[in-house]
Amino acid sequence: MDKYTQIIDLIKNDENIRGVVLYGSRANKNVKPDKFQDYDIYYIVNDVDKFDITTFRNVKIMFIPSDNYPEIFEREKCYLMLFDDDSRIDLVVCTKEDFLVKHANEIPMKYLIDKDDNLPGTDLRINEDCFIKPMTEKEFSGTCSEFIWELQNVAKGLKRDELSYAMFIRDIGVRDMLNKIIDQHIGMMNNFEVTVGTLGKYRKKYLMENQYDLYQKTYLSNTTEDKWESIFYMVELFEELGSEIANKNYYHYPKSEIEYMKNYLNRTKKENLL
Repeated sequence: MDKYTQIIDLIKNDENIRGVVLYGSRANKNVKPDKFQDYDIYYIVNDVDKFDITTFRNVKIMFIPSDNYPEIFEREKCYLMLFDDDSRIDLVVCTKEDFLVKHANEIPMKYLIDKDDNLPGTDLRINEDCFIKPMTEKEFSGTCSEFIWELQNVAKGLKRDELSYAMFIRDIGVRDMLNKIIDQHIGMMNNFEVTVGTLGKYRKKYLMENQYDLYQKTYLSNTTEDKWESIFYMVELFEELGSEIANKNYYHYPKSEIEYMKNYLNRTKKENLL
């Protein structure tokens, strides 16, 4: 029995469940299918509390985010399931009212079952709300400023051998700003008609080979030297893409601040702690 049949057969005789909606990559014809694709599903029900998750068989691992984060999943349930055939279903259970308010615009999606024939029509195009949006000059300036400032915090953490601090700043504070510039550049090069996907999973598709090679190097972490090199690679990639964005849009690019920070990083790396 294939997964779609299982998903649908489980609810055919369940009067509480009124609709089944497929969304995510399996509803997106532009995504190349592979065996790791989840089945992202909404069950639309009359009563969330009456839904019985035990109707699913052969579940080997289950995580219920709505139990851990009820404030995020208000009035709905979320079940993430890994089955004995290594397939995975990400299931959200909600009422029609909450579906229409919270999720109906999350296209592309496809209705597999609509028992009452009263759900809105679907649009299988990519949702333009997901496309990368052009930065204003203020947004660009703020992104550059935060990127430059946070670099010295990474350097401080590395010199003090404060691993968790340094890596948190690198991979949250600095990387968030770098990713904004990367995505902005991708959008700019594609007329802002593309999405990089959840957590940027499609960036490789849009970056040039040398750019993606640099991006990979920003994750170096095996040794202390790797960690230092990673932040210089971050700066190199930021400079390349950020300057192109600035030139294209006639925005101010903080070249002198970047140069000062590179010198600061080099000095700090060589200095004794005390």
